[in-house]
Amino acid sequence: MWAESVLWSAPVIWLSLPLKHSKSMRSLLHLMVLFVFSVMFTGCGGGEPLAQVSGTVTFKGKPIPAGNVMFTPDVSLSGGQVRMFMVKDGAYDSSKDPSPGLKPGKYEVTVMGYDGIQITNFFQGKQIFNAVTEPMTVAAGATKKDFVVPDSAGVNVKIFETGDF
Repeated sequence: MWAESVLWSAPVIWLSLPLKHSKSMRSLLHLMVLFVFSVMFTGCGGGEPLAQVSGTVTFKGKPIPAGNVMFTPDVSLSGGQVRMFMVKDGAYDSSKDPSPGLKPGKYEVTVMGYDGIQITNFFQGKQIFNAVTEPMTVAAGATKKDFVVPDSAGVNVKIFETGDF
């Protein structure tokens, strides 16, 4: 880790400074060491805890075989980053993602569904309906949100390659 290498090399650098430059250089070195310690002890995270969202996605009364639920934050209100969670057998759960959770706030949620039959250029299969978007406010803690995709989303489906991952 960079901070550790600077921390361990600081005494060596400090002791090897020429005497004529030692006062100003040592002050600079002290500031650098103080900065490294502050970063190490305060960390880069912190802030409010992440929310967890889970639920189901159904289309024509059945769970979708595969898909994604994408949360795009309203950056004008809360900031944050776009998060996408996989849907398998009609269920999604942000807490089971390798990078779990999302920042509480207002989102535009986009639901995409696929037939689950993986073929070249279609990682999760072909789309079974056009993407559906709706607003959602994610509260702190755990939230359950089920999505019922309207039958009309399955009309004139536009097929897009998802690529092989």
